[in-house]
Amino acid sequence: MNNIPPAAYDHNNSRRRGARFALMPLAAAVLCCAASFDARAAGALPAGGHFVGGNGSFSSDGTTLTISQGSGRGVVDWNSFSIGGGNRVVFANSNGATLNRVTGGSPSAILGTLSASGSVYLINPQGIVVGPRGVVSTNGRFVASTLDVADTDAFMNGQPLTLSGNSRAGVVNLGTIASGNGDIFLIARQVGNAGTISATNGTVELAAGQQVLLQDSSSGRQVFVQPSQLGAGATIVNGGLLQAAQVSLQAVDGNIYALAGNHEAIRATGTATRDGHVWLVAAHGTLQPGGLIDATGGTVDMSADTLAFPTGGTTVHANQWNIATPAFTVDNSAARALSTSLGTGTSVNCKPPAQTAVPATST
Repeated sequence: MNNIPPAAYDHNNSRRRGARFALMPLAAAVLCCAASFDARAAGALPAGGHFVGGNGSFSSDGTTLTISQGSGRGVVDWNSFSIGGGNRVVFANSNGATLNRVTGGSPSAILGTLSASGSVYLINPQGIVVGPRGVVSTNGRFVASTLDVADTDAFMNGQPLTLSGNSRAGVVNLGTIASGNGDIFLIARQVGNAGTISATNGTVELAAGQQVLLQDSSSGRQVFVQPSQLGAGATIVNGGLLQAAQVSLQAVDGNIYALAGNHEAIRATGTATRDGHVWLVAAHGTLQPGGLIDATGGTVDMSADTLAFPTGGTTVHANQWNIATPAFTVDNSAARALSTSLGTGTSVNCKPPAQTAVPATST
């Protein structure tokens, strides 16, 4: 179904993941990473890197690779980009940004630690997996995508980016991804999270599609999925924790599944400039919102052709919960979700989806 490599996962998580697979077979297909990564990943560090934009240098002591960037922004092409267990990759890029493009034929497996003083973009059409013990920690943005950035000049100039491509590979997080002062974006045709993703002062945005616009905003969403010719197949599955000032899950011609359980939650905590806001948008697809969706003092917006509540339970905690769908059948699961959420003081508004303009892609 995709080109994500097999991923090792510890036995402590296997029972939880097995329960998710039983709940949602499609989630199993997207998140399934069965046995172990290729043996080479155990001692891996990125290889064949060279700056094609900006400037910098590389140094390694065998287990740690440091990329010291001399310019505010830089573009590095790599033959491969994986981090074995116990290994580290450090981007010393001040408060700048580094765009990393993998040109070889291997997917990226982050089993060790990736850290940066600024922002890191990782582009690999073959797929990206953060393993169960993998850690990504940046002080700025972290972008992981199977869609390419064709216009590197736009990146070097700090302009909005168009990411596009025909890759069917996915981006999956089974570990921990965190940004201290930036935002986190996972962008691919298939996106899955069964770990923890947090951006206390920014946004966490998962986007599934063939072409995506990524821009800057200090108060709202920054990722917009463009209509494509792919048809059905774009999928987002969240079976872990998403926590940020604002959270957005967006798929076009595809489906979104937020799996219910004791440890799965979507939390938008808000900041002085960002209200606590959660967007779950499955344009021309199915949205299955489960678990806890918490935008305390803020808004939860759900929009999809089909809205289906799981039997595992759903609780929305917000000032306002807006539901936009052509037809909404209140079955037992939906009734429980509405009743539970109303009981927390959440106001609910149901209406047909509006025709909203999608921002044009950059040129």
